[in-house]
Amino acid sequence: MIDIADIHRLISQPDADRTLSVFLMVDAARLENQAATPGWRIWLKNALRELKGQHAGDETFDALRKQAEALLEQPRGHSKGLALFLTPSSEQVFELPVPLAEHAVAYGRASLGPLLWAMDEYERTLIVVVDQERARFISGYMGGASREGAHTNDVEAYDFGEKTQMPTGRGQGDRTMGGSNRDAFEATIGDHLRRFYQEVAAQVRQIKESSGVRRIILGGPGEAAHALKREMHDSVARHVVAIVPIPQWVDDGAVMRLALPAALEVERQQEVDLVDEIVNFARSGSRGALGLVAVEDCLERKQVELLVLPWPLEDPALRDRLPLAALAAGAKIELVSGAAAERVVAEGGVAARLFYTLRPEFGDQRP
Repeated sequence: MIDIADIHRLISQPDADRTLSVFLMVDAARLENQAATPGWRIWLKNALRELKGQHAGDETFDALRKQAEALLEQPRGHSKGLALFLTPSSEQVFELPVPLAEHAVAYGRASLGPLLWAMDEYERTLIVVVDQERARFISGYMGGASREGAHTNDVEAYDFGEKTQMPTGRGQGDRTMGGSNRDAFEATIGDHLRRFYQEVAAQVRQIKESSGVRRIILGGPGEAAHALKREMHDSVARHVVAIVPIPQWVDDGAVMRLALPAALEVERQQEVDLVDEIVNFARSGSRGALGLVAVEDCLERKQVELLVLPWPLEDPALRDRLPLAALAAGAKIELVSGAAAERVVAEGGVAARLFYTLRPEFGDQRP
């Protein structure tokens, strides 16, 4: 998956102001892409023809258009989304494991909106399905799944021998009394389970650190999931966002589907909390800015820590201009949807969290 370093390289390269940006939903599972000529090819042909009319006589655009058409004649593999950026001196193709929100083409400065949305929406998630005997580790970008490994508890092979019911005395009817032996057996089982959860927790930490996941969902019986979380290092446990009752017998794709609602709920709530924080900052004259005038002024002064845009952003000019301005100013970007997006629109259409307090005259620029 593309990261922010790729974006910075993209916009800082030579001839960056003459970039042909192409975004395509190439997922073969989409109905329109199952025809002899996939729907995305038909859309692209028409879109490039329309864009050519807007740049008639521009030899650079015409060369880039032909280059794009030649590149896209090649098979696209199993990608769900495709982002293509061409300049007179460079060619960058990103085959994405996640779908894009729309088809789009643009020429000029790089158009980043659809790509930033995919990066933001499809955060890599690690799902650990655990019970008292096994653990499975599955990661994906919300819409897909890949097995990261497996860990099997050896409790069935553990040699308890005859220690489970060693007689300690006789009672009525010659019934064997477990007594302290039973307690010892249960303590042994408890120690064994704790070691198992510790081993699983260590593997979760290793996967997290090697793959860069920032969100973890635990599946399986609640007792096992909570026991695993207790054995996690604090730096890992704080990234556990939900515990979902996912059975071991379902396949990897079903695991992702069962975990998806919890992941989306967490994502949307975090977006709402973020927007609420910025609105409260702005209204109190603190580290928040609302509305285009205030936010652009803060971007110009490199005061913005985080730019927040609603998705979809209807104005194409703003959708391209504001992310580029934010990246140039060293700010992060968050695209929000649903209730959070509605709140941003109601509060002026764009919002920003700042490094330091804003001047009072720019605190709240709602229309």
